[in-house]
Amino acid sequence: MKVRAFAVDVDGTITTEDGTVDLEAASVLRNLEKMGYRVVLVSGRSGWELYALSMYLGLCGVVVGENGGVTVFKSPLNIRLWSDNTEPLLAYEHLTRQVSGLTLRDAFPRFTEVVLERTVDVNLLRSKLREGGFRVKVLDSGYALHISSEGVDKGTGVLKALSMLSVQPSEAVAIGDSETDVPMFLACGFSIAVGNADVPARSAARHVTAAHMGAGVVEGVGYVLENLISEPPPSR
Repeated sequence: MKVRAFAVDVDGTITTEDGTVDLEAASVLRNLEKMGYRVVLVSGRSGWELYALSMYLGLCGVVVGENGGVTVFKSPLNIRLWSDNTEPLLAYEHLTRQVSGLTLRDAFPRFTEVVLERTVDVNLLRSKLREGGFRVKVLDSGYALHISSEGVDKGTGVLKALSMLSVQPSEAVAIGDSETDVPMFLACGFSIAVGNADVPARSAARHVTAAHMGAGVVEGVGYVLENLISEPPPSR
């Protein structure tokens, strides 16, 4: 397989149990960049959070935030929105009248989604929104519930980012841990779920690591380098 890029989730994937970035995983991602691969961070977090993390880790500065709703390309000012939060906000207002216990998550402001604490059953929210006729979806990232517009996901966001980098989707490896990562698993040439991944992610991935979280990223990258790559790293 020709590999030119890695699309990597953040929370639950390059982190430790306490939510901090796993330093060994960070080192592996930095080394991939030094070897000539592009590493794109993909997350439900805000685009600017991810851009800052990409810069501090020495990565390429291209990120996908808000579960595909936002891309940032090598500058905090070069931000593109692929949706808006009009429908998600209307859906949230509807849910506040239908479901008790809803709590907004204390997070960076969002342009394209609404982020909730995981205090209610995600299937209940989905049911109430279907009954209300809203064209939105609710995803559980394992760290928050995300209400976003239909047609926007990590897969669509990753395709935009790869296009900006002139990388074909077949040349990318996706690594993640939750149902929010499934669309990018399907969009990329190869996919890896870390050992702590939920059932949807494990079922969609081409490979599942034994190790969890950051250690799983280290294991997964090693698997790709040892078993899949048919050509030397791309030249910059």
